[in-house]
Amino acid sequence: MDSGRLEAFSDGVFAVAITILALNLSVAGPGQHHPSLAAQLGDHWPAFAAYAVSFVAIGIVWVNHHTLFKNFSEIDRALLFLNLLLLFFVVAIPFATSTFAAYLRQGGHDATLAAVVYQGVFVGMSLSFGGLFWWGLRRGHMKVAFTPKGGRRALIRFGIGNIFYLAAIGIAFLSATASLIVSALVGIYYIFEQTPTGEPAIPATGTSPDNGADDSEPGTDAL
Repeated sequence: MDSGRLEAFSDGVFAVAITILALNLSVAGPGQHHPSLAAQLGDHWPAFAAYAVSFVAIGIVWVNHHTLFKNFSEIDRALLFLNLLLLFFVVAIPFATSTFAAYLRQGGHDATLAAVVYQGVFVGMSLSFGGLFWWGLRRGHMKVAFTPKGGRRALIRFGIGNIFYLAAIGIAFLSATASLIVSALVGIYYIFEQTPTGEPAIPATGTSPDNGADDSEPGTDAL
């Protein structure tokens, strides 16, 4: 498949997910039996905080998704399904966000469970995103060349957010609010360029470009 078609479909899913996030934000209109607008905005801080973190997360995934697929030389069937798995978790973010926001202020077991669900969606999203790069690297679908050591280093840098999202699940049992802060910090990390890059493949002297590509295959398979 042409990567342009895959990216266009993915962009539509990202746009829908972000739009649904905003639809979950609401306050009661003016009325005698309603608190003041300032009081309502203060009471709804969990919804705004969760919305901000989730919006940034989806936005960063969209930016890095474009950068990552720009570096793929070809798209195979496995990459298509890995991309669908990523989108599966992306479209689940609005549900996890609204649930988390609804139970965060109440505290107790429900708030903990809501935080676990929220972080679990982020873990799935992060793992599937890392899987896209891992598969592209493993199958030699990258436009740039990686040594085995360089590939492992790039994979760790790209997927290190998984560790912190998993840690946020454990932190949720201590404090749901603290787990949200961890997600925000992971988002800040990925704002900076973490998508894998490498040096353009240069065939060895006396070899054709095709032979040079074949010689690099064992290096990627070693990852």
